[in-house]
Amino acid sequence: MNEMNREMRRMSEREERLAKKADRNVGQYSGEKVSRLKRIANYILEVRTELKRVNWPSPDTLSTFTIVTVVTVITMTLLIFGMDFGFKNTLINLLSFGE
Repeated sequence: MNEMNREMRRMSEREERLAKKADRNVGQYSGEKVSRLKRIANYILEVRTELKRVNWPSPDTLSTFTIVTVVTVITMTLLIFGMDFGFKNTLINLLSFGE
């Protein structure tokens, strides 16, 4: 429990440092016309900063979610295929009943 609190505190401090750094970068361009190249570079830096903040899943979690997704897709595909096949045969039998 203590280690979790410590890690959360570290993450919070890191985010604060990154936010202050981003604020300094934004303030340095205010009031002046910024070239397209600087805007692109600034955008890329902001994207990298945001990607570092993302809580990426562990390989075990990722593989578990992938397996659950694949099994769900296969199950739903078979269910819809079975319903479609059953409805089609029922409709064909109902239409050919009058002949």
